[in-house]
Amino acid sequence: MKQIHLGEFKNYKAKEQKQYIRPASDFLDKAQTLLNDGIHLTGDKMPWEKTHDKFRFRGGELTIWSGINGNGKSMVMGQVALWLAKHTSVLIASMEMKAEITVARMVRQASGVDKPSADFYPAFKEKTDDNLWLYDQTDTVDSQDILAMIDWAAERLNIKHIMIDSLMMCGVNQDDNESQKNFVAQLTTKAKHHNIHIHLVTHARKAPVGQKDYFPNKFDIAGSAAITNLAFNILIIHLNEKKKRAIENNEPTSYTDPDGFMRIAKQRNGEYTGIFGFWYHANSLQWTENYSDKPMEWLND
Repeated sequence: MKQIHLGEFKNYKAKEQKQYIRPASDFLDKAQTLLNDGIHLTGDKMPWEKTHDKFRFRGGELTIWSGINGNGKSMVMGQVALWLAKHTSVLIASMEMKAEITVARMVRQASGVDKPSADFYPAFKEKTDDNLWLYDQTDTVDSQDILAMIDWAAERLNIKHIMIDSLMMCGVNQDDNESQKNFVAQLTTKAKHHNIHIHLVTHARKAPVGQKDYFPNKFDIAGSAAITNLAFNILIIHLNEKKKRAIENNEPTSYTDPDGFMRIAKQRNGEYTGIFGFWYHANSLQWTENYSDKPMEWLND
């Protein structure tokens, strides 16, 4: 068997990498366009019109969905998944919840009511069979199995969005920052390699003592700091705790105040960072764009 010496290998790698070394002037035309016209948003939109010119999901990127436990990350991500599945393919890997519970919640979101009529189910099937998939695993799954699942979904099913809920269910030691860093780095590599968008749910740390209305930011994401560094985008979901307390205690509050918020805390290939307010429609489990809006009619919109 022929032996490959270290020197030969290094020379081979150098030749391989030289294609990426280019003069700065090669990029002048694109740089001029950016400076003159700004960043042109591309990618898949979220359901709400007010976000369309602010944020997009692009292929080859990783988005972190975060927030304090119980603030609705998975529910909002499910609504986004339904929207995406209208025109592209989505796989949901929700290891924290049985597949039938995930589907039941999405059926409510799609129908706009808590108990859809019998004829809605075949319509849902017809609309989703090619575009909406679930990874039917509950409980912790080995991180290497998650990576293999991504390869299969992207290569065999042509999936464009993979939603993983959550990092703590991916067989990564929550106290081992290096393991978390390595796994998230592998996710970003998979996203780039397959030109897909990977969504990863992570939890935020609890609010500081005495700060009931604290709104988490990207520095509050639990685990390794490398998670936020490696992510292309960070979305933080947060309930309006002040309004929630007022309603629970029968205290005065304004129905025009948002029920929840989405903070765009990071967007590497976009210019916007900021906060959007939304209103919760209980029967449909949807977030609506304005307080007076009815839930989206998913089959028709």
